[in-house]
Amino acid sequence: MATLDKRRIPKPTALEAFEINMADARHLVRMAQALTNTRVHRMRKELRKRVGEALKVPAKDWESLDCLQSANLFVTFLPGSDVKRSDFDDPRPLLRQALVAACAAGETYLADRAMELVGPLLNAGKATARLRGIPMNLGVWLEIDAKYERKKWGLRGQVIEPFVREQASTAPTKVGHLLSMLGVDSWSSKIDHECGFAKGGTVEFLDRLTTRRNKIAHEGDRSGRGRALLTADEVTADLAELELVIHAIHTVTGGKPSGAGST
Repeated sequence: MATLDKRRIPKPTALEAFEINMADARHLVRMAQALTNTRVHRMRKELRKRVGEALKVPAKDWESLDCLQSANLFVTFLPGSDVKRSDFDDPRPLLRQALVAACAAGETYLADRAMELVGPLLNAGKATARLRGIPMNLGVWLEIDAKYERKKWGLRGQVIEPFVREQASTAPTKVGHLLSMLGVDSWSSKIDHECGFAKGGTVEFLDRLTTRRNKIAHEGDRSGRGRALLTADEVTADLAELELVIHAIHTVTGGKPSGAGST
């Protein structure tokens, strides 16, 4: 009988977790591209016959066969299927969720990275003004005093981390607040330099990305009477740019430089 490996699996770093989460966003884009139907007409009679025979579909049901065709896939809809070819004409639902997933990956990275770096700052001589400004009520302090022998661990878990995770966002003002808390000044200029952007490029990109994410999450991405346009190429470009920005933030906060993740 096989025994379970009880060795502790190390927690991924902030950057590793970001890449894992971004893989979900990239997967959604690939699915959108693969499943976008390009076939105008339903299956021809002779094709339905060949496919029906190959799949051992009863001859009486061949008329109900249909298919989806894209540059990557040929998918057969079997008789009685709850989905149909027209359900795959619009890739935007998957693309919208890819943007939401990418922003969530960025937010998680920012919170994780802050918690990786905050430890040395919990010192009266090193704490930044932003860190000192994190609010804490008396009840929380009494709980820390009663439960934690190492008070700084209590502060990390009960005060700093909840605040950081609530504040973490791809919105440029929030990014600036967290990086300032970590002692990074002139953050946007530094990220612009690392990414090779023109002055203000980082703030402009993050503001545009976050605005679109909020529009998707809170307004259904409405534009007039319908939904806003969105293409796989646009989302792919935004994901690549977000990865570039996150890797630049990692470098600016003292992490080892590395190339952006694979797309």
